[in-house]
Amino acid sequence: MLAAWMGERFFRTFQTADEAPDPFDALLTRRGRRVGVTIGPLWEDGDLPGREQIERLLAGDIEDGGGYVLWAPPGAALPADEPQLSEFRLLIANGLKGLAPGERRELRIPARLRLAKVDAAGSYVSVAGGMSQLWTSLSEGVDGAFHLDSTAIRRLPEEQAEVEILISRVRDHAAALAIEELAEIAVHDYWLVSRLPADQPPGLTVVGAPPGFDAADGAAIRRPLRRHVQRASEQRQAGECEFAVLLLIAPLAHIEQEKATAALRGMSPTDYGSLDLIALVGDGRVREVLQPRSLPWASEGRAI
Repeated sequence: MLAAWMGERFFRTFQTADEAPDPFDALLTRRGRRVGVTIGPLWEDGDLPGREQIERLLAGDIEDGGGYVLWAPPGAALPADEPQLSEFRLLIANGLKGLAPGERRELRIPARLRLAKVDAAGSYVSVAGGMSQLWTSLSEGVDGAFHLDSTAIRRLPEEQAEVEILISRVRDHAAALAIEELAEIAVHDYWLVSRLPADQPPGLTVVGAPPGFDAADGAAIRRPLRRHVQRASEQRQAGECEFAVLLLIAPLAHIEQEKATAALRGMSPTDYGSLDLIALVGDGRVREVLQPRSLPWASEGRAI
């Protein structure tokens, strides 16, 4: 994904090198120029439980030899028991079909909301979980006070029309509730899958942090960011390359919510002065965090 993004960003073609990348984590090449890449996840405390099992199961379902990624949103948990595991496997496998290299797609994962009416007075919906940012829209026009448990939703859809459908379903159920009544609302969580720009590595890669990780916690982002910046600088000093990149991997619902850019601004420029580019991958996209000051291939013109 980084190589494809750099190709579009700098109007050049970058390829993964055949040689061992040491001391870097990965190595890209451009007409003999070496691009050293350090890779660092922006979370701590282990891995997403069940990741390897899902990757292994889905590897047998992919028939075209392509490489795919399932981007688990923050706080999400992968199913471990039947029949939920088989249902999830089938849903993901169907969602990968027809994806062209570089494309991304939202998948609808069945979820349930819990809505309770707590008072006849007022016009207010308190919200816990993934729909908390929509509380003002949910509160418009409701008769009474309600509490909505939307912790089953980890990622809202990108299309506003889909968001409005969620809001309407909650309002419709609220209108039918009496005080102290509880309703379950069948909706969908919107996870994301993407196909890698090239067909390697084949199979499925699951990107996700442990369920307890809070992507909105700036301190939780700054700690691993500082470590990765230091390690990338050390690799740059120990290795030979014309261009040094730190590639951050972030568990995000939407890439617009990333905190790495703000965290980097709080660091001294001398900490990352030896790095040419810092980029972030998440939500099936690549975003520039630190812009290059100069490009070693600038004198080549715009030829691909």
